[in-house]
Amino acid sequence: MQAYFINPFSRNVTTVDYDGDYKSISRMIDASRGCFDVVRLYWNQMSIHDAAFVDDEGLYVEDQAFWIHRNYPQPLAGKALVLGCNEEGDSVAPKTSFEDLVGDIQFIGNRFELALLHKFVGNIDDYRPYFFKDLEIA
Repeated sequence: MQAYFINPFSRNVTTVDYDGDYKSISRMIDASRGCFDVVRLYWNQMSIHDAAFVDDEGLYVEDQAFWIHRNYPQPLAGKALVLGCNEEGDSVAPKTSFEDLVGDIQFIGNRFELALLHKFVGNIDDYRPYFFKDLEIA
């Protein structure tokens, strides 16, 4: 099935084929210990949503790249696979268009670049206004 692949190292989003095997997700996103977590990015219908599968321990990876999504307040670490979820909880192709996803992502850079933002701004609860200019800083 079709899925979207977010690569913050090369700063791009691509369309990929996902074979439906959950074990493939860990390999595709280079999960450091084989475990992944799911971050809901879009509500498409009552119980159908699109989500990013990310490395569960991505924050602990030394040489890491970060990105942020318009619908999620915190930076996300490492590569991600975006899939949809149907009413039964099974993975399906994302309902969100590729163009919408690309427009809702900003690449932050490495750990040092993220630390610079903290140096100048201080403690941050919601990072989105710093990366999406149409959102207000509270």
